[in-house]
Amino acid sequence: MYKSLYLIILCFALISGCAGTGGGLGSVSKTNQLVPGMAPNDVKAVLGDPSQTNFVANKWVWKYSLHEYWKGWVPYYLVFSKETQKLEAWYPNEAEYIEQQQLWLQAFPPTQEHDVDIKVK
Repeated sequence: MYKSLYLIILCFALISGCAGTGGGLGSVSKTNQLVPGMAPNDVKAVLGDPSQTNFVANKWVWKYSLHEYWKGWVPYYLVFSKETQKLEAWYPNEAEYIEQQQLWLQAFPPTQEHDVDIKVK
């Protein structure tokens, strides 16, 4: 039973890696191509379309879910100036990542052990 569950999870991860915002597995490495002052179209050329956009404190904020090896999908935020519309900063939100991981852990039922006594004659 556990083999099939692991196989389903693996298939889901591979499919979501191909379809996810930001370019799939290992996409966090694409942040190395970002440079302060980039135009929004240049950022989209590197990372694709953001999953969310918001205006916060007079800044234009884009959200991406980027994949980091051995960690999973990490939420990254890119901050643009409202006036110049140029990239100012980008950062991962580790607290949001940890919260997502805790929600995943809560979704799986706890492991239960059952003792079975079998006597063979």
